[in-house]
Amino acid sequence: MARKVPVPWIVVADGARARFFTPHESGRKFAAAGPGNLVAPQSRQRPRDLKSDKPGRGFAAAGRSGRHAFEPPHDFHKLEKHRFMVVLAEALDDACAAKAFDSLVLVLPRRSLGELRPLLSRRVASRVTLEIAKDLSPQTMTALWKALSPKLNVAVA
Repeated sequence: MARKVPVPWIVVADGARARFFTPHESGRKFAAAGPGNLVAPQSRQRPRDLKSDKPGRGFAAAGRSGRHAFEPPHDFHKLEKHRFMVVLAEALDDACAAKAFDSLVLVLPRRSLGELRPLLSRRVASRVTLEIAKDLSPQTMTALWKALSPKLNVAVA
């Protein structure tokens, strides 16, 4: 009976884009894995472009004359990044249910990693072997390999 080779996935993401990799058979580079790239272009837009209306205006308190604009109740940029983390968590859960990977390495900026953790299902969270809190999303595949391969030998042997 043939022994199944474990399939690790490396997810390199930020608040607007996620890329999925697996170590290549040669052991010297990454190969694309999973759903390819997930992209949320709304997360890269300016906050003022994400909402339709300007905030309201009000009169100054304590009898002063003048008016001022209200601050919006939410940071729309952060809301879009959170929505993207929900999409990423769902994509990982779907891939885990399909048994596409055996172990998972997450490489995200600290804030995005903290936002993604509670969104992961139990079965996905149980397969996370390493978390790296860095923003390596703009790096090329070669630069990612140089940055991550020393850490992956320990986590994904």
